[in-house]
Amino acid sequence: MKNRGMIFGIVFLLLCMHGCGRNGESMGPGRQGETANGRTDLGTADSNGDFGSIKEEEPVDLGNGEGKDADETGETAYFVEGMIKEQSFETKLDDWGEVFFASIAPADGGGEPTFALLKNGNIVYTFPKTQKSAKNAFAGVSGVTFRDYNQDGKLDVIVLVAYGDGSRQWNEPGVFLQENSDNMFYLDHPDLESYRVEGKAEDGPSFYRDTFLEEYLSGQWLTDSVADLAESWKDYAEYADGMSGSLSVERQIELFAQNRMIWAKDVEYANDRYCFTLAGLAYDGRPVLVVSNQGGTGMYTYSEFYKINKSGELQKLETSFREGDSQPDIIEDSMTVYSSFSKEGIKNHFIVYDLLKDSPDTYVYRVSSLHISDDFVLETPLAEQRVVYEGEDYAARVTGEDCNGNALTQEEYDNFPDVYYGNMGLTKKTAVLKWMDVKSIAEKSEEEAREMLRQSYEGFSMEEQP
Repeated sequence: MKNRGMIFGIVFLLLCMHGCGRNGESMGPGRQGETANGRTDLGTADSNGDFGSIKEEEPVDLGNGEGKDADETGETAYFVEGMIKEQSFETKLDDWGEVFFASIAPADGGGEPTFALLKNGNIVYTFPKTQKSAKNAFAGVSGVTFRDYNQDGKLDVIVLVAYGDGSRQWNEPGVFLQENSDNMFYLDHPDLESYRVEGKAEDGPSFYRDTFLEEYLSGQWLTDSVADLAESWKDYAEYADGMSGSLSVERQIELFAQNRMIWAKDVEYANDRYCFTLAGLAYDGRPVLVVSNQGGTGMYTYSEFYKINKSGELQKLETSFREGDSQPDIIEDSMTVYSSFSKEGIKNHFIVYDLLKDSPDTYVYRVSSLHISDDFVLETPLAEQRVVYEGEDYAARVTGEDCNGNALTQEEYDNFPDVYYGNMGLTKKTAVLKWMDVKSIAEKSEEEAREMLRQSYEGFSMEEQP
């Protein structure tokens, strides 16, 4: 009896192990709803895509195919007809707030699944679909994760969907990128517009599918698990740049380093500060190198702007600065930015200031904005303030006016950029720049120069102000 029981136990164990397989295919779950013991079930995802407590419920259909059921603690589990329970999760998606993400199997067992967001038991958003081949049968949803995949500041949704053709089974990715005005990838590459499948949202932000990206992920064999494709955006962006005849940012940094003897030349005046910064100011895939020197008794600033053109040559940008005039003092660690978004793309207006000693007792303060478009740097004057120290006690007499000649009080002058661009409905942001010493890079090796430029570029950021 003892030997027979042991044999039965071994057979039972082998059967259990066989039943856990997936026809030899690798369907790793990646960062999806997997618990500590390896079981997937209805759970909760935080903003980083990590899943916490697991609940098993039997929701009640409310008669319209949607609904929710409350357990003894008052918590709810949502229900949609055809919902794949183990790949449906509570999460938080930026402007959507707390939502329930539902994976829904196709009604006929074939075709493509539906993915939707629910609030208060109702579907409030359905993710965009693409037409799959009728020859391939839907086999399940292998993984779901929520992360800022394209690094534009908003969480995206990534799913892996399993399909089969009768002889084999494989995963296909679905990448739903949450719309953000900062993400101008498609306007940079208009030849990829046909690969964009948009979702429409009456309330809340929308998502789009980049099917060229999905083709890339499949072609690179990055679909076994969500973890395999999670960090692939940078490689994909460079690949897409190459397809469009563009140079990668890394290659542009190399070319800036090779040409540093041109832009890092010696200056003989106004050289109290002589700095450079490399930043993505124009959303065209081409970083802008700003070289600025400042000094002298009049506190003058002179700046030059460079890009690498599509032929790989160093290009000095034209500006609206007039020779002999004081230019903005732009060697600042941060700037306020006002952004507009339209079908023509993003326009960033960087707020810059200038202090000029006009005479021994007169100082001029200017505020203006810089905008880079079509490889041209445009300065837009906004307001000016003049401070004259006069009389026996050198009392300050302050006068100010806006760009139209209207008188401004001190408070009106201080707030003028916010009023000017705020009335246009532009988004207020903060840009952070990393300035570095020009003289030091001229003495570096090419590899060291590349590293300095890279550090400056990685130090640039732009975020919306709360």
